[in-house]
Amino acid sequence: MAAFASTDVSVTIHARDRDIGHGSIMKNVSLASITFGDGALTYATGGVPLPAKEQFGFQKEIKFLAIQQPVANGFIYKYDADNHKIKIFTQGFTTGSTAAASNENGALVEDSAGSEGTPRIPNTAADTTYDMGPMIELPNGIAPAEVTLPLLMIGE
Repeated sequence: MAAFASTDVSVTIHARDRDIGHGSIMKNVSLASITFGDGALTYATGGVPLPAKEQFGFQKEIKFLAIQQPVANGFIYKYDADNHKIKIFTQGFTTGSTAAASNENGALVEDSAGSEGTPRIPNTAADTTYDMGPMIELPNGIAPAEVTLPLLMIGE
């Protein structure tokens, strides 16, 4: 499957949401939304490339971009200003060095795509949520479903 390109990201900005500060703070403050994902295109390590800043109504730079997180799709979205990309984060965990034969008494792990498989975590119960550690960047090759992210942007 192909990875996301900037042309796979739709940008929507209503006229009333473009430069809502009307230059009064010496910066352009705009509200927009982006939509991407279709369950077929895949995430590449490093993030989803965004269209050019001009498509968001900026000529010089996007200085700040805040993302309103979706209610419950399991991912966290962050703006990577250096690379003009949206990075997607998911829950990750690290397994220990217990041999596979010793892991037969635990539940199988469900991955970001909803597939149940290895590894099996000892002494865990099926259909139970556990604190597994810090967020990790979504693994390369996962094909997320469609998502729309509202954005608050400040720039010039």
